[in-house]
Amino acid sequence: MKTFTIPITQRAVLTKHGVPVRALAPGKHGFWTGAYDVVRFDRSELVFDAAPELRAVMPAGWYAEATVGPRQRGVLWKHGRPAKFLRPGTHRYWAGDDGIELRVYDVDQPMPELTDELRALIPAAELLDVTVQQHQRGLKYVSGRFAEQLAPGRYVSWNPPDAKVAIAVLDTRRQQLNVPAQELMTKDKVTLRLTLTLEYAPTDLPVAIHAVADLREALYLEVQLAARDYVGATTLDELLEGREAMTRYLEARVVPRAKDLGVEVARVGVKDVVLPGEMKTLLNRVIEAEKEAAANVITRREEAAATRSMANTARAFAEQPLLLELKRLETLKEVAGKVGAIKLVMGAEGVQRLLGDGKPA
Repeated sequence: MKTFTIPITQRAVLTKHGVPVRALAPGKHGFWTGAYDVVRFDRSELVFDAAPELRAVMPAGWYAEATVGPRQRGVLWKHGRPAKFLRPGTHRYWAGDDGIELRVYDVDQPMPELTDELRALIPAAELLDVTVQQHQRGLKYVSGRFAEQLAPGRYVSWNPPDAKVAIAVLDTRRQQLNVPAQELMTKDKVTLRLTLTLEYAPTDLPVAIHAVADLREALYLEVQLAARDYVGATTLDELLEGREAMTRYLEARVVPRAKDLGVEVARVGVKDVVLPGEMKTLLNRVIEAEKEAAANVITRREEAAATRSMANTARAFAEQPLLLELKRLETLKEVAGKVGAIKLVMGAEGVQRLLGDGKPA
């Protein structure tokens, strides 16, 4: 006797000389000839594939058959939980008392509630799940063609192969672009290095994405070329004295071009000006000489004013002798207030004049 044991988790088909004879339910089965064999199926796989001859001997209650259309997707649920994802085609799955249920979804209809378990089951290629943040905007493409601009929010949908959907998420906040260390030559043949800065924000996203391959590189080039044109037509003195004029020139050149690229420029200007070492030394000497000359002019002006004041004072003393006497007494008073005692050395004549009585001491 040849025996076969079929576990509860399996189903089997008995064959004789390779030809299906009948189905075998779980349990132990014995046969008196060695020509018998079995083909086993594992029910834990949910979906199975069997030749028509094998299916012909299976009981109708063992399995179910369903066809998923080209614009449909199927999910087998077991005990209320998603268990198997089905693409278009004919599928056979085990039925019975295991709580297995097939749910078919139309890809042209909204996506069903996407739980974590269902999200993990559906292949990434079959699903579109994109979140656009508050500071972002989304550009939706269907089969490579731009369809619409998306506001902030979450977008979940089916993504069938015949109409692939892609969403590009872009940042709409202001961004800074630095153009560092540009070596430029002025009109008077002085080489210097400029560091420029640009602050911008995309305003027309489809244009900003479709107009150029690299938006930042395009803005970088516009600022660089504008700076070269301005510096090449300006002397060093004009450049150092008129940085605001250069800023206005850069704005006039860059802002309209940036608008054509779907970008609003909030600010553009010169961040740093770096001169060669010998040029710094020369400019410092020039500035030092200018300051020294200005200081000399001020000194001469003050000396002239002091001389004029002294001449006016001398003229007043000559015309009014009493003023000179009052000035002398005022000076003596100031001196007396600063010393404790005054010693006078004089002859008899001086003492007599000081006392005023005409008698000798």
